[in-house]
Formats: sequence, structure tokens, C-alpha cells
Amino acid sequence: MLQELARATSPAPGLGRTASRSVDTLRLRDISDLVGGRCVGDPDRSLSGVAPVDEAGEDQIAFLAAPKYLKYVEGCRAGAFLVSERLAGALPVGSSAVVVDDPYPALQRLLVRLHPSADHPSEVHPTAVLGRGVILGPGASVGPYAVLESGVTIGSGSRVGPHCVLGANTTIGSNSVLHPHVVTYHDTLIGDEVEIHSGTRLGADGFGYTRIDGEHRKIPQVGRCVVGDGVEIGANTAIDRGSLGDTRIESGVKIDNLVHIAHNVRIGIRSLLAGQVGVSGSTRIGKDVWLGGQAGVANHLEVGDGARITVRAGVTSSVPANATMFGFPARPHAEGIRRQTDVGRIPHLREQVEQLEAEVRRLSALVEGDDAQGE
Repeated sequence: MLQELARATSPAPGLGRTASRSVDTLRLRDISDLVGGRCVGDPDRSLSGVAPVDEAGEDQIAFLAAPKYLKYVEGCRAGAFLVSERLAGALPVGSSAVVVDDPYPALQRLLVRLHPSADHPSEVHPTAVLGRGVILGPGASVGPYAVLESGVTIGSGSRVGPHCVLGANTTIGSNSVLHPHVVTYHDTLIGDEVEIHSGTRLGADGFGYTRIDGEHRKIPQVGRCVVGDGVEIGANTAIDRGSLGDTRIESGVKIDNLVHIAHNVRIGIRSLLAGQVGVSGSTRIGKDVWLGGQAGVANHLEVGDGARITVRAGVTSSVPANATMFGFPARPHAEGIRRQTDVGRIPHLREQVEQLEAEVRRLSALVEGDDAQGE
């Protein structure tokens, strides 16, 4: 009952975390033209949304990209399917469909069309607090109870959500979005078309201390946090400022929720960091790197371009380009899997050793018995 209520009252799914409006309907032929697919069935069938194959209704197109969801096809009520070429043959006879080579880029285009981002007025809410010398570009907006300290610059079309706090001399480029409760410390630099989700903190001090006279003394953190263009940062992520130089997140990087990036880290273009990743200080992450959930990278290391760090891997030494690392301490994937398999064999090996020890004791007793008879 609760699931049915949730489905009945939930908004239609959309791409990105800021989509909110939806168009009325699209014909199947329009969808096919939009995504560059092959139209099967009634080209004039009208559809108003996209849904998972196990939830889609008659006015929706069901998304089918993986074989594990084929079990839902028989009972699916969808008006049509958005399906990969390799799975199209599994659809019931007579089904309408848009068939594509790769469903995910097609899904992205379709959702952008069906669920365009909502329009937001370019205004400064009366409860917002603006310090001296704040500059707002054309079309920029500042939400309720936001605080912009002195010298903040907001580029054209950018939005600062409710309860955000931007430290002195923070700079934000054009068409960027800060969702509610984002905090930037002073001198943070954010590029164009960046999206930062609620609760994220940019530019906090890194974990830098030295021991003087038996006490831990803080090393002043005087660098900046610099975020490139087209970056997306998930909720409750923390990216520290540099200690001397800058912490840099290059353009096109996508960061999930609950990630921590320490001081002086540099992350190359288009890299992906999944939830709960931790990157220690002064580490260099190359371009197009992928770090799986809960992966960790120790300090002062280098991770080469195109490397893959699998889920929960712990990187304790530098990683060459295009390597895939597994386990803790992280090793090349094949070696890591082999070691993990060996660990699973330990109980069996222990049983074998115990059997061999028992056999040795039995044979030793026989030998001792023969020696005694010989005497």
C-alpha cells in the first residue's frame, strides 16, 4: 500500500537534480528522432514520461538496459520500451519500442527533453545579507537567508540557494547552482555551470598540524579551493583549501555525496568519485580516473590517467595509468582477486594441514613401534 501511494504521489523522474517541470507528451516517433533510435510499433503512440520497467504505466516508456530486468517485461504495462539492441528480441511480440545501441545516452537526452529545468527569477530575496562590494551578474539570484560576505562575485545566471554562506572574496562563474546550505570559506573559486548540492563545504582548513614543545600546533592553511567548469559536487561533501598552494578540482569532475578531499589534492578532468571516497593530502589524481564507493587514497601519491580504483580499495602506493586496483592494500585487479580467493581457501587448507599432521603422527607411531620390536 505504501509503495502504491509513493508511486501515485511521486513526481515523474528527471535527469539531474534540478529538473522539475515536464512537457505534456511526446510521440514515439519524436522520441526515436530525438535519441537517434529505431522506432518499432505505433509511431504515433503518445507518451508522457519514463519509468523503470517494473513500474512503468500505460502512458510511459519503460527503460530497459540490463538483462537482470528482463524478468519484469512479461508483466510490464508500459506503452513502449526504450531498449538496447541486444535486448530488443526479448520484448513481447507486438510491443512498441525505441531501440538504440546504448540506452543511457538516449535516456539522458529524453529526460532533458521531458523534464527541463525550472525557470527561476533573478532576484535577491529581502532576507539575504550582502556584504560590501558584492557583485551580482545579470540574471543571478540569491535565496532567502543567504549570506554573501564582502567581495563575493556571482556570475550571470547563477543561483545561490537559501541559507548558503559564501565567505569573503568567493567567486562563482556563470550559470552555476548552489543548493541550500552550501558553505564556501574565503577566497573559494568556482567556475561556470557548476552544481553544488546541499550541505557541501568548500575551502575549510585542511588537517595540518606540527608538534612543538609537546603540543600539536596548527599550520595555517593559506591556499584556496578551486573548482573548474562543469563540476558537480554531491551533498555533504567536504573539500579542503590548500595549505600553501591550492586544492584543485578540474573541469568536468563529478563527485558523489559524502566525499572528503583533503588539502592540496588535485583531481584531473572528467574524473568520477563515488560516495564516501576519501583522498588524503597532496595526492594527485589524473584525468578520467574512477574511484569506487568507500575507496581511499593515502597522502602524497599519484593516481595515473584512466586508472580504476574499485569499491572499498585502499591505495597505499602510487597507481600507474589505466590500472585497475582492488582490495586493501590495493593491488592490480587480477592479483587482488587471486589473493582474495586464496584467503577464502584458508579454512580448507587448515583442515588439510590438520589431516596431514594426524597422518604424520600415525606414521611416526608405526615407525616407533617397528623400532621397538627390532630391539
